[in-house]
Amino acid sequence: MLIKIKNNIEEISRMCDQISEFCSANEISEEKYHDIILILDEVATNVISYAYPEGSEYDFTLDINKDGDRIAIKLIDNGIPFDPLRNEDPDVDSSIEEREIGGLGIFIVKQLAEVVEYSRIDDKNQLSITVSLLNNEAVMATKE
Repeated sequence: MLIKIKNNIEEISRMCDQISEFCSANEISEEKYHDIILILDEVATNVISYAYPEGSEYDFTLDINKDGDRIAIKLIDNGIPFDPLRNEDPDVDSSIEEREIGGLGIFIVKQLAEVVEYSRIDDKNQLSITVSLLNNEAVMATKE
């Protein structure tokens, strides 16, 4: 399923509706649906908030497909070059007062996904995310 999204925060609701339809059509569990929505909300909000100059109108695309026991997601935008994976993960063991601001969203995406990869091709940011449809315990075991 290919979804075109405008860089407007109100588009998140429309995107979530389409993802809900996709998950229903593909018999994806409620738990995995929530994981996918959390991931896509985070990455789409980042694109809308930071990829383009303020006040400008752009579209970006979200391609989501089921491949066996995995969901393949690709988000492509022609915004400012940005690799969300280049920063170190936040220190989640520190107290809130000691933590740096930011970075938790991408950290959560990496925790929920099986694979997260970034590339810049033809002046476009391309974020590829693979979500396992297996239960979360099985996914965590494969990450260790």
